[in-house]
Amino acid sequence: MRMFFKMAVAGLSAALCASATFAQGCALCYNDAAATGPSALAALRHGILVLIIPPTLIFVSMLTTLYRRRNLYRESIEGVSDAPTRDLDSISEVILHLS
Repeated sequence: MRMFFKMAVAGLSAALCASATFAQGCALCYNDAAATGPSALAALRHGILVLIIPPTLIFVSMLTTLYRRRNLYRESIEGVSDAPTRDLDSISEVILHLS
């Protein structure tokens, strides 16, 4: 958990220190958005949320799945250690554990 906190702080500080982070307010976009009415501004804000929330959820769910299954391969190999061994020069064998 401590390593996760360090990585989160490092990622957040790298994102905030990047000059491209603050370059999102170009004059043309700002003037165009300011000239629209309040309903268009609300639609723009909702559009930003719609475009950012699904990729973030997909990314977090993939990381969660990878974190939970990080030892799956190692645990499956430990259970197969009693299997008879063959000559490694003659046959290559791949064991797939589908569960």
